[in-house]
Amino acid sequence: MRIGLVTGEYPPMKGGVGDYTRAIAVYLRERGHSVRVITDQRCVQPNIDSGAPNVHALVSGRWSWMDLWRVRRASTDLDIVNIQYQAAAYGGMRPPVHFLPQITVPPTAVTFHDLLPPYLFPKAGWLRERAIWGLSRGAAGVVLTNTEDYLRCRAQEGLPPLAEVPIGSNIPCAPPDTFSALAWRVARGIDAADEFLLGYFGFMSASKGVETLMYVVAALHAAGLPVRLVLIGDHSGSSDSTNTAYAKSANNLAKKLGIDSHILHTGYLSLTEASAAMLSCDLMVMPYRDGVSFRRGSFLACLAHGRATVTTRPAVRIAGLRHRENVILTGPETGAIVTAVQELHSNPALRKNIETGALRLSTQFEWPHIAERLETFFVEVLNRYKD
Repeated sequence: MRIGLVTGEYPPMKGGVGDYTRAIAVYLRERGHSVRVITDQRCVQPNIDSGAPNVHALVSGRWSWMDLWRVRRASTDLDIVNIQYQAAAYGGMRPPVHFLPQITVPPTAVTFHDLLPPYLFPKAGWLRERAIWGLSRGAAGVVLTNTEDYLRCRAQEGLPPLAEVPIGSNIPCAPPDTFSALAWRVARGIDAADEFLLGYFGFMSASKGVETLMYVVAALHAAGLPVRLVLIGDHSGSSDSTNTAYAKSANNLAKKLGIDSHILHTGYLSLTEASAAMLSCDLMVMPYRDGVSFRRGSFLACLAHGRATVTTRPAVRIAGLRHRENVILTGPETGAIVTAVQELHSNPALRKNIETGALRLSTQFEWPHIAERLETFFVEVLNRYKD
């Protein structure tokens, strides 16, 4: 097939949707398909790695009506166009992109990376609802990345065929050849013998509960457990700068609680450096406010690295996620998370078992398998479209 991937962000721009698009483009190519990425002009170095797809960085960051016609011209010879939809990547609630299925010549499939209410303008949720369902009904197929969103779409009338296809980890477990967890910790002034190292991965955002994590660290120190927290990654991505203000608020809270000296900020890291940082942690703590979900690339990265992870219970039952087998699930309260961390600190055997289970679960989210499932759905969409 000749497949077009339309995305509001793409490397070297920072963001999970861009990382996803690059990965899926590479693995679709490995399956013999021709792949063209149509993206933002800010993608100034599109072909940054071997095996990179053909990238057309021709869209302004405004995603205007004129930009949609640019997308149309760049996609007329394709078999199918797959829109990677995450509102922030298209400059927020900009109307034109929602009409893309009516403008492109080939049939379109829309991949929704999340259907959460807009966290920047929550009162505009009704407007986003209308935009999302309008975009869905104009498409020939819809891909959901998690069970919660799939169930929500299945309850809607008049939608095209649906498929639940997960995302994968955008951080492969591939530290530098010379990697040593002990050396990594010593180089950063972390007491390898006494300090218990907690890790958090991803942008600092309210939905990921970073402020809760600050209270957890403070409570653990008050209880006599010497922990350090490493915040792995940059504060915000290229498409959404709102996390910068939130990060400042979280950092101010750490100072107020008197724990800022126990927190290490890595800043932006290369893939290998991020992998090394995660492997150096004793435990990952990801207190998502809305509960853990397989749409969370940060959680999938924890699994891919075989990390024992404490996280919040999902909003709906998620097949494969098993408490005390491959993850520790808690309530969102500080006390519940503190108790979970204390147990895993005092029970290395349980921690090891969860690490093993996490690695086993992560095999469901390997990119070749994801590419195969997308390919199958695209064929289904094209067959229905031709009929």
